[in-house]
Amino acid sequence: MMKIVLFKGESEDYQRIFRENNFETIFVEPLQFIYINIEELSQKLLQNDYDGMILTSPRAVEAVSKCWDPTKFVIWNSKDVYTVGEMSSQKIKLLLGLDALGATAGNAENLSKIILKDKKKTSTFLFPCGNLRSETIPNMLQSEGITLDAITVYETQENENLKALLMELNNLNDSPSGLAFFSPSGCEYIHRQLQTFSNRLSLLPHFAIGNSTAHKIENLGVEIAGVAAKPKAESLVESVLKYFALQGS
Repeated sequence: MMKIVLFKGESEDYQRIFRENNFETIFVEPLQFIYINIEELSQKLLQNDYDGMILTSPRAVEAVSKCWDPTKFVIWNSKDVYTVGEMSSQKIKLLLGLDALGATAGNAENLSKIILKDKKKTSTFLFPCGNLRSETIPNMLQSEGITLDAITVYETQENENLKALLMELNNLNDSPSGLAFFSPSGCEYIHRQLQTFSNRLSLLPHFAIGNSTAHKIENLGVEIAGVAAKPKAESLVESVLKYFALQGS
């Protein structure tokens, strides 16, 4: 059974779906997160100034959950909440008790198109986000007259143990067959650490969960072996299977 390294936190869904396709998974989290401005976020959630909220990552959902009180924020039961992936949509339901729109969008550009189709140009959205957010959604929505109130609610940093984890991976007797990346920042931190010691990992096929991550890998001078059509386990394993089928593995 081939091993695939998934540069993300452990996930039963990913482990199960890869195992069903005869891959063993190794999870390595390249990132760590610090939540900030939670009190300010709580005050904004009380305001009835917004037509909806946009949450584009599981971390943004977790930040909102840190101050969430369903009895305090009842106004959000009648407002639209948009997200970009199924994982974030599930977290919104689990942690906030709200139903999200746009879960099948797959990327920021598609989500922006959905919002523009749904909403009036005078709409205002609360946009809790990270310090490394993409500007795709703000640029597309604001160019059409929609107002975004962006608040940074988490900071992304490099996992302080990342180099040690990569060296441990590199020293495995049964070497992994591929690497899967889940964020542009994760790609950057991993690439930088791999430059600091001699390794076999850099030569392995690189897979990406989406286009922004794929572009980051290419910008770092590494060829992409496959890109998931949607940000979910089934799509990622499909791209991995396709690559190895073409290689005759």
